[in-house]
Amino acid sequence: MQDYDELWDQYASQFNDKLETANDGDWSQLDEEEQEIAALWKLAADMYSGGFEDFFLGWGYDCYSYAMRGIQRMIDANMEEDEEDESDLTDVYTLFDDAYTEIFSPFENDDRIKSYEDIGKYLTPTDEDTLEEVFAEFDEDLGPLLCKKAYKFYCENLNKKP
Repeated sequence: MQDYDELWDQYASQFNDKLETANDGDWSQLDEEEQEIAALWKLAADMYSGGFEDFFLGWGYDCYSYAMRGIQRMIDANMEEDEEDESDLTDVYTLFDDAYTEIFSPFENDDRIKSYEDIGKYLTPTDEDTLEEVFAEFDEDLGPLLCKKAYKFYCENLNKKP
C-alpha cells in the first residue's frame, strides 16, 4: 500500500520551496497549479502538526483560497471517485469551508485585526472546540484522502513538475 502522505509531502514540498526560497513567498510568481500545490502542502503540513488555526493564522486568506481552489479543481476533475475511500473530496472542501465561514470570516472587516495572527486573541472556547473537531476529522479520515487525491491529480494525472 502506498504512503500517499509521504509521497505528497516529498512531491509538493518542492513547490513550497519554489514559493518560499526561489520567489520570497510571492504567490504571483507561481502559476495557478503551483499555487494550489504549495497551498495544499501548507494546509496538509499545518493540519497534521497544529490544525486549521495554525494554517489560517500563519498563511492567511490567499493561501487558504489557493488550497480551496485546488480542492475544487480536483472535485471538478472527478478525482473523488474511488471505491476504497469512504469519504470524498467534497467532505474535505466542506470541512474547511465551514470552519472558515464559522470562525475566520467574521473577522474580515474587524478593525481590531491588523494581521492574521491577531485573530487568535479573539477566538472563543466554542471556536477552539470547533477547530479541535476539524483537526480530529482531518487527522483521522480526510488528511490521508487529501494527500492521496492531490498526489494522484497533480503528480500522476497532470504530471506537474516544479
